Amino acid sequence: MLKGYMGKILRVNLTDGTITEEFPDENILKMYLGGAGLATYFLINETEKGIDPLGSENKLIVMTGPLTGTQSPSAGRYSVVAKSPLTNLWGQANSAGFWAKDFKRSGFDGIIFEGASPNPVYLLTEDGKAELLDATEIWGKTTSETTRILKEKHGVKHNVACIGPAGERLVKYAAIMNDCDEKYFGRAAGRCGLGSVMGSKNLKAMAAYGKETIPIANPEEYRIEAKKRFDWVNQSMLKMTLEVYGTATMVDLCQVVGGLPTRNFQTGVFEGADNINGTALNDTILAARKPCFACPIACGRIAEIKEGKFKSRGEGPEYETIGSFGSMCGVDDLEAISMAHFLCNEYGLDVISAGNSVAFVMECFEKGIITKEDTGGIEFKFGDKDVIVDIVPKIALREGFGDVIAEGTMRMAEKFGKGSEHFAMHVKGLELPAYDSRAAKITGLAYATANRGGDHITAWIEGPAFLSMPFMIVDDADVGDAQKEIPEKSVILKDFEDAFQIFDAVGACKFMGIVMTADDWAVLLSNLMGIEYSATDFRRTGERIYNLERVYNIREGATREDDTLPPRLLKDPLPEGPAKGLVVNLEPMLESYYEFRGWDQDGKPTKEKLTELGLDWAISQIY
Repeated sequence: MLKGYMGKILRVNLTDGTITEEFPDENILKMYLGGAGLATYFLINETEKGIDPLGSENKLIVMTGPLTGTQSPSAGRYSVVAKSPLTNLWGQANSAGFWAKDFKRSGFDGIIFEGASPNPVYLLTEDGKAELLDATEIWGKTTSETTRILKEKHGVKHNVACIGPAGERLVKYAAIMNDCDEKYFGRAAGRCGLGSVMGSKNLKAMAAYGKETIPIANPEEYRIEAKKRFDWVNQSMLKMTLEVYGTATMVDLCQVVGGLPTRNFQTGVFEGADNINGTALNDTILAARKPCFACPIACGRIAEIKEGKFKSRGEGPEYETIGSFGSMCGVDDLEAISMAHFLCNEYGLDVISAGNSVAFVMECFEKGIITKEDTGGIEFKFGDKDVIVDIVPKIALREGFGDVIAEGTMRMAEKFGKGSEHFAMHVKGLELPAYDSRAAKITGLAYATANRGGDHITAWIEGPAFLSMPFMIVDDADVGDAQKEIPEKSVILKDFEDAFQIFDAVGACKFMGIVMTADDWAVLLSNLMGIEYSATDFRRTGERIYNLERVYNIREGATREDDTLPPRLLKDPLPEGPAKGLVVNLEPMLESYYEFRGWDQDGKPTKEKLTELGLDWAISQIY
């Protein structure tokens, strides 16, 4: 057997309560590695076209990667894959912290949840054993309460991944949270509403602990090579910036190029940016910095507000929270933004979709599309710091107008009509992250083509794009110019997308991709797994996984028409700032992207491309 794996995947039938163990053969592992890649292989093979994402026929697949839990830098991540209730397409969420390491060392590589339990349950894995236990006591509890109760019951060393009340109530963008204890305060597998899939199965939590050793083919060589990469990261500008300011450093970077989404993407500069940036966070509410497992950077924050309405101590707001609940909602109060973040973690909500949905409601209210009669008396005004905090529990509990917001931006636009579709800021149903692609055109192409919808980490283009730097792959000033739309950018996007699939497949943090090359990953995987794994293999595996995700979406009805952007980004020029007057001219980039991908003019992978990638078995899924 290949090293780097525990050699056991759990198949948990929640309907009848049975648990079995299995493991794919080496050829499957070589082709998909683990994480989202291997999970997608199971999803497309084991589910039928057109299933209800919240029905028992959907499968919730949790998967670590071969690097997870080892000495490689930031190798502490896991992926969750299912059909998304938010988009009705391929859904994937990814999280770090320490849960993935603890789960893998409990003796397993992944879990395939199928069916639905008649009563609330949770899964306990410990020292190579797994069992389903009654979750009545923790059903209805917040994520921190659930974590505390399970630690008291099973031991403080046990780690917990769970849903909150939002997942139980099937909020379309409910998250799966882990590490929600008083030391780390939570990490989120947030996107695509997979917490609601978990809730639909009456599955409350996954508790794990173990001390089993992860097998490594060449332990000493692996240790040396991993330490070498650790040292590189420790000496990098990436560490210097993120350790000091966290991801909030992106506030200034986006503001300076005119790409900080403000008041639901009405503009790209925010007058209150200096009040919510990394410096402001450090000077006001920062209590501590926190790393995930094996992380040399520690980009995580712990924030503390000692008094007042927003009194709290928890995970500090990431850039995406600051963008979605801050500039997107016109709020420049860090305490309010931090409290909204804290509540999203407690109730189990994706902060990006939640903040975007609130911003959309604010613009609808501003334009008179909805009124206080619709909202139950709530005035949704841009800049209202109290509204962004007070509405979060209502969304999670589906109380009052919160029940409407719980459906997400796409469905609200369908419900409200009256032109609101023009500024419903989502792609394929997934709300956009906090980067305005009118200021960085390649980001628009990335949003439009991402397999899970509006996604900033399928291909991390906005970093170099917003900085207007030449890309890592092509040293060309025109390609590196964020505001230019040229065909060459399409091949850059493809290369990024392929590479980033591997990070999710092996269980590593995408920040490491800024410092480490394909050759670096190949060296680590070769010494870990005991096979010759090259940079070419690295890229080809990523391309294979990306195409398989695309096949799933096409099978579920996605077409070229879905590879688009909100009309606002295509038609409304930015009114001010460094990117004033710009829109995204998507079609020329999209056509060249399809060509570089080896897809037909409708965006469908050709039979030849699928065969070339070893996906000939998937041809029948879409032809």
